[in-house]
Amino acid sequence: MGSPPEGSRSRASSVSQPGYVEWPDENLAGWFDGGLLAPGRVLELGCGHGRNAIYLASLGCSVDAVDFSARAIGWARERATSAGAPVDSQCCSVFDAAFTAGSYDLVYDSGRFHHLPPHRRKDYAELVGSALKPGGSYGLLCFRPEGGSGYTDQQVYERASLGGGLGYSEDRLRALWDTAPFSLRVLRQMKKVNGQGALLW
Repeated sequence: MGSPPEGSRSRASSVSQPGYVEWPDENLAGWFDGGLLAPGRVLELGCGHGRNAIYLASLGCSVDAVDFSARAIGWARERATSAGAPVDSQCCSVFDAAFTAGSYDLVYDSGRFHHLPPHRRKDYAELVGSALKPGGSYGLLCFRPEGGSGYTDQQVYERASLGGGLGYSEDRLRALWDTAPFSLRVLRQMKKVNGQGALLW
């Protein structure tokens, strides 16, 4: 693992279960518990009902959370208020989110990336890179091949559908994310939590 080179951004990837559970992603909690990540300023892309944002705030992180779903953001705000967790949330596309460039220690994605159409991958990587401080980290959770739709990029456009989300192999993730300005630190399948997590990185 170790620290990323000066001026680069690290990317940690693991398997977890996105969705409406109460606990934070296993990989995310493990990175903090193991000292790979430390509390700081965090941008969560695709926060859903706020479980990870609330967990991050409980660690002392300053959290900005984004989700396209008004229902999800409403639920996340209610849960954050109930938990006394200071989370600043935005209801919009991640591509329309307002944030200060170069200001985040961590950008975290719990299942947003695998719902992107192929032509937005480059834009998304640029968005992540622009949000991070030099030496910051990007944590990603996404479908493994067996967890995704099985569609090729061409089939996505032929069918006008992602089929519920695209699966990514280890080689494909390395090709996408282990290139400058990112450097890969962790890539592993999630440890199962309550029987969940086997189909995601």
